[in-house]
Amino acid sequence: MSAECVPALREQQLGAALCQAIARDELRLLYQPQVSLESGEIVGVEALMRWTSAEFGEVSPGEFIPLAERCGCMNTIGAWSLRQACLQTVAWQSAGLRPLRIAVNISPVQFRQGDLARDVQAALIETGADPSDLGIEVTETALMSDPGRAKAALRELRAIGVQISLDDFGTGASSLSALQSMPIDMVNVDRTFVPDVTASPESVSVTRAIITMAHGMQLRVLAEGVETEGQLSLLAANGCDQIQGHYFSRPVPAGQIEAMVREPKVLPARYLRRRERQRTLLLVDDEENILSALKRLFRREGYQIVTAGGGEEGLQRLAEQPVDVIVSDQRMPGMSGIEFLRRAKALYPDTVRLTLSGFTELQSIIDAVNEGAIYKFLTKPWDDNLLRSHVAEAFRLKELADENKRLTAQVAHANAELEALSLRLSGLLEAQREQSDLLAASAAGARKMLDDLPLAVLGLDPEGLIAYANRAAVQLLPQVLDAIGGMADDVFPALLGQRLPEASPTVDLRIEGRAYRALTQPMDPAGAAGQERGRLVLLVPQQDGEAV
Repeated sequence: MSAECVPALREQQLGAALCQAIARDELRLLYQPQVSLESGEIVGVEALMRWTSAEFGEVSPGEFIPLAERCGCMNTIGAWSLRQACLQTVAWQSAGLRPLRIAVNISPVQFRQGDLARDVQAALIETGADPSDLGIEVTETALMSDPGRAKAALRELRAIGVQISLDDFGTGASSLSALQSMPIDMVNVDRTFVPDVTASPESVSVTRAIITMAHGMQLRVLAEGVETEGQLSLLAANGCDQIQGHYFSRPVPAGQIEAMVREPKVLPARYLRRRERQRTLLLVDDEENILSALKRLFRREGYQIVTAGGGEEGLQRLAEQPVDVIVSDQRMPGMSGIEFLRRAKALYPDTVRLTLSGFTELQSIIDAVNEGAIYKFLTKPWDDNLLRSHVAEAFRLKELADENKRLTAQVAHANAELEALSLRLSGLLEAQREQSDLLAASAAGARKMLDDLPLAVLGLDPEGLIAYANRAAVQLLPQVLDAIGGMADDVFPALLGQRLPEASPTVDLRIEGRAYRALTQPMDPAGAAGQERGRLVLLVPQQDGEAV
């Protein structure tokens, strides 16, 4: 067999096995935690499909997912994944676990070819899962293939109460205006945009721009593929909302997720936004005696003091823990103070940066100030009281900026929640309106049917009032129009010649000399609260002498 035929044959055999994978119980879901940078807790998980074939062993998702799309079984596999995720949320709830949202990936093929809102609603109803415990992750590619249809489908899902995440953001070719109009709750930043402490300022700027843009659109941000402490530090410093990746946990079975939540397993407190922490000052100087003197000067101020002997070490300290204010020497071997503070600004823009130097390189200082790399330039030897005052002012500035950022985030979060609630209420109102229209149409149809009956029909409400008469009844008993609204027991003796007892379903009577049989039928005796909704009286003509 030629080498060219081997991949084609494997794909054919894999495709045939994959189509039988559900029936053979070969598919399973693993779950990777999604962790809040506000509380440090697991707030959700992503459901990741795995396939262990009896014939081929463990098959990579990177191989079998595209294969499923090509061989036409993606919709079946996707529906299985959706249902399993719903069943798992119900199982966790039954086990007493706090609510965890499970995010399910939706293939572009599945999104284009199926009715996603219908499939999701069917899975929720079948399993009894709460919509708020389910999330849907769709890619830019899936949305942009047909933006109008995608927008309508996502609106239906939001109305149900399901969270929508835009997956692998930054890798597709979508327009910002199109995305802004989509009903999306969260942006998942692709792992290629998750920087490290060694990243260039340009790379970090792209990540920060994505986070800022998403927050400006009232969206939350989840960073995927977080594997190192340095990555986590940068993301926390730049306002990311949630992280997911091997740094916290690899994808694991459902039982391990339950154990992590019960322990609980959380992020280190130093990376969390909502925490009371000590003011932290980073001192950077290549001279040990200068660092010792500065530490003695600031120790009485109650700051947490971190030191570094140069620019590279300073960047490492910034990656290890959050820092509020930096005081750096200018002339240091390897990396100057200005270069270090430029990198610090690019990586950690919320820090307040001061440079302290015995050498006045005026142009470089002016450039750094104009760029915003440094807040103030101070000279050596320093005046203790003046230096303490400048640093205290820098901390006040940092705290004001932090408070403003916190309030801005709260307002954005509140706006996003109000928008989501408004959209859900609109969906519920629309559903109620459609139901009301359907009931009205049904009632109109039933009324027309009764009007068209050749038999005389009278309708009585639960209190015994005459509420309705069809055309045949009006023709037979013209005076019935004046009797509508009257009590049947008071009206019937004059109208029909006798009262109609409730206990007897049929009564024989004569109207205008002709024999009729009155049939009484309760309407919906098992209705709301088990109460009768009224009665229908049918007047059926009889032949004289016909047996009762």
